[in-house]
Amino acid sequence: MDAKTQKYDRQLRLWGNSGQDALESAHILLINATAVGCEILKNLVLPGIGQFTVVDQGTVTQNDIGSNFFLDYESLGKSRAERACGLLGELNEDVKGHWVAKDILTVLKENPGYLAQFSMVIASDITRETAEKIAALCWVNGHDANANPGSSSPAGKKRTAFVWVKTVGLVGAPRIAVPEHAIVETHPDNVADLRIDTPFPELSEYAKSFNFETQDGLEFGHIPYVAILLKYMEEWKQAHGGKIPSTYAEKNQLKANIRSGMRSADDENFEEAINSVLRSCQPTVVPSAIKELFSDSKCENLTAESSNFWILTRAVRDFVNDDSKSSGLLPLSGTIPDMKAQTDSYVTLQSIYKTKAKQDVQEVSKNVESLLESLGLAPGSISLQEIESFCKYSAFLKVIRYRSLEDEYRQPKTNNIASWLSDPDSVFPHYVLLRASDSFYDDHGRYPGEGENWEDDVDQLQANVNTLLQSWGIEGNTISKDLTHEICRYGNGSIHNIASFIGGVVSQEIIKLITHQYIPMDNTFIFDGARSVSAVFAV
Repeated sequence: MDAKTQKYDRQLRLWGNSGQDALESAHILLINATAVGCEILKNLVLPGIGQFTVVDQGTVTQNDIGSNFFLDYESLGKSRAERACGLLGELNEDVKGHWVAKDILTVLKENPGYLAQFSMVIASDITRETAEKIAALCWVNGHDANANPGSSSPAGKKRTAFVWVKTVGLVGAPRIAVPEHAIVETHPDNVADLRIDTPFPELSEYAKSFNFETQDGLEFGHIPYVAILLKYMEEWKQAHGGKIPSTYAEKNQLKANIRSGMRSADDENFEEAINSVLRSCQPTVVPSAIKELFSDSKCENLTAESSNFWILTRAVRDFVNDDSKSSGLLPLSGTIPDMKAQTDSYVTLQSIYKTKAKQDVQEVSKNVESLLESLGLAPGSISLQEIESFCKYSAFLKVIRYRSLEDEYRQPKTNNIASWLSDPDSVFPHYVLLRASDSFYDDHGRYPGEGENWEDDVDQLQANVNTLLQSWGIEGNTISKDLTHEICRYGNGSIHNIASFIGGVVSQEIIKLITHQYIPMDNTFIFDGARSVSAVFAV
């Protein structure tokens, strides 16, 4: 095991070499080295992002030291960006850190294209006005969230993902904004595609190679359950006009048929077959979510700027539409589960599935090359490894299209908001209070509770809450004044344990976004630390 594998062994088991390569090529921008910002970066530096930059014009104060674990007494009065960069950099010598002791708006004024160099922009302790400016720039920036990580193939225009994080007292609320995020490796619980209902010829021949009547006890007890299912499913289809069991009663009858073939209660392979009946009786079809991707305009209308994801989606769609090659089905995953079987039988079965999967990959590869040629792109610019991965997970592809901050503010989902607020246990009132706090800042140039007497701000913040609710067509008094009271009491202060928790949540979502693995949240996470309750809302 080389040094890198040894160092990152546990995380490589989660996202593999492709995910690690994506992390190591990422450049993260942190706007303001707050407690939550440093916690997020800590959780990205440790697994080995390529580099990070901290932009912060502030100097370290006593309050910073009291709430931010990554700033010490030696930092007092010094540049917050520089000290945070240096101390965070000590966590992993493989990661490069940079710092800029300026306000982000000043940086953007000097260099309007500054954000385009980053994979991700994380901001905390910024005003709504600043957040909207940064979000708008990231939204139209050039770098495609659909491009597969680590790929050298055509990426199209990129868009820098923006994450805005708020922590106020016991409340935390991160928000993701990126136009589109596509995931190939969603990591489903089970990718096995056994095709028991629609076996391909080689699989049918394999099942027929077992003589259930003449095999001795040892051999009989080790017939792979796939072969058992294929035998009894074929008998069922012959007796029922080619149809597979569809009703609960029919599935139970198939189970009974299989059980009748057992020689003893110790035939575990037959029990495995019986336990797999319900799943095997689900017709093998193209999932509706994948059909929606096939009909998506980005799949229909490819251009030279199209990302790998959409080119590959089109190639798989063309494969599915060619019935002579696919029987109208997605490429076979080639993965089979463990089962009770003799080694040679299992290896043979595994080889049959892998060979068919490889054939499907070859057909999809031909489609990919044809598409690349038609788009004027270089042959082989999408690697075989990428095509193989796409085919393996083609039944589980996922595309998330986030709402922009502009849409959130200009076109609120009033019906959804009313529904969320109608639940007495919902954490959504905290979202309303944070939005109202932004309005309070617009009116007073400070956040609720930052004045000399925080209790004086309660009624004013409540007025902002009611105004916001009225703009959504919701009656006032929906938000408890006790919650308003608490927000003012927090005085926009940050508590380190809340910052640490939110930092863990956000860094996890960022890793999902960078690696294009697992499914990130859509789009706002709200945590109520007083009750230890959280929820995600697509606001």
